[in-house]
Amino acid sequence: MNKCVVITLLIAISIGLGQAQSLFDATHDHFTTDIQNNIYTWSGSSLTKYSTQNTPAGEVLWVFDKPVYGNISSVDANVIKTLVFYQESGKIVLLDNTLSPIGNELDLFEHDLNSITLAALFGNNRIVLFDETNQDLYITDLNLNVVSKTHCAFPEEIAPFSLQSESDHCIMLVDSLKGAFFFDRFGTFDKSFPIPGITDAQLHGENLIYLKDNSIYFYNRKKLEQSPAHPTFTNSKEIRIARGDLYILDQDGVMHHIQE
Repeated sequence: MNKCVVITLLIAISIGLGQAQSLFDATHDHFTTDIQNNIYTWSGSSLTKYSTQNTPAGEVLWVFDKPVYGNISSVDANVIKTLVFYQESGKIVLLDNTLSPIGNELDLFEHDLNSITLAALFGNNRIVLFDETNQDLYITDLNLNVVSKTHCAFPEEIAPFSLQSESDHCIMLVDSLKGAFFFDRFGTFDKSFPIPGITDAQLHGENLIYLKDNSIYFYNRKKLEQSPAHPTFTNSKEIRIARGDLYILDQDGVMHHIQE
């Protein structure tokens, strides 16, 4: 996301709070987006993929539901494939762009990865995992064979709620008490952004977009520059930006959309 897009989006946020459109009739627990502006929402064991290209309200494209694995813990989508993580059962399922499984499910426990709390895609051919109990960050192949392992030897242990990557160049862990921690493509610790109180965040190119006290901030991790606060809804839960549009999930499970 370049500087002009950031400025345009900040203006849209500032003037568009009262013009936000509500998306979907149903409510949802969590959501994410991909670079093509598709929206993925999940509640319990059910994952739904929506298109935002043909209608403002969105169109259901595909649904994936596998109750035998338990409730979905997190979803990461990059258009080519989608990773669905079930922490309690230790399962990871990879889906194609129609939410159809790619091969068999992956079993973390069978690979002695017994305390993984977070999982995400890392480029097209890697998976990144975080073990909160042992404070270890793993990069694996798509069969869960470990490529690299980094022990996070910080002064205090971290308990991140979010793990994300930007293509295959950067990995980010976000802890609501301690801020964001960045790692390079090899899983080596790079730098931290020690801002407490982050409730949701998105790694977007050189920018960290995060929600704190119901305000949106942009932090350029290369230039170490931060934008002023831009308030959102008073009950914002999750935020995502895709193709310059802002999506907000509120605490009631209602999705809102602000166009650039």
